[in-house]
Amino acid sequence: MANPLTEPALWREERARVFFALWPDVATANRLHALAEAAQRRFGGRVMRFDTLHLTLLFVGGVRRVRLPELIEAAASLTPPPFDLTLDTLGRWATRDIVWAGPSHAPPGLHELVADLHGRLRELGFELEARRFVPHVTLLRGAECTDGQEPLAEPVRWRADGFALVESKRQSSGARYRLLGRWAGADR
Repeated sequence: MANPLTEPALWREERARVFFALWPDVATANRLHALAEAAQRRFGGRVMRFDTLHLTLLFVGGVRRVRLPELIEAAASLTPPPFDLTLDTLGRWATRDIVWAGPSHAPPGLHELVADLHGRLRELGFELEARRFVPHVTLLRGAECTDGQEPLAEPVRWRADGFALVESKRQSSGARYRLLGRWAGADR
């Protein structure tokens, strides 16, 4: 993979909007996309593009591009063990018009990875949101729904064996993501 940090076009903008995420393998993304299409029949809204499905671990926000190597180095120093994630809940947030899939019980490995990322970035002086971590994959935006949760008839099982640093660029057609780095778990 080419190093996106050395591409001249990337450095034209001073800041990057970035986040750390679990990125599904193709089979898991296919199941999530099918779930999103089924949810759209119930709630309307816009199905998230297949290539944008992810579970945000930590939203870093707008950072100066010269600090991106620090984020990459911090992430590279982590080797979390793989863990199994079961997305067994279909949730809705009416205030944000979002329908999502998430675990009813998040595995300890997920919370440990999020805590490790928070700790490393705080040590480097990054200011992070104090928002409570709610693991979820956004399936629909602009949905007509009320707040609530229900069990999924067919849970989506996901073997999380690594994580990624992603840049989000807002466009009129929706966010476009650029992978800045990807790290495998300890057992790979």
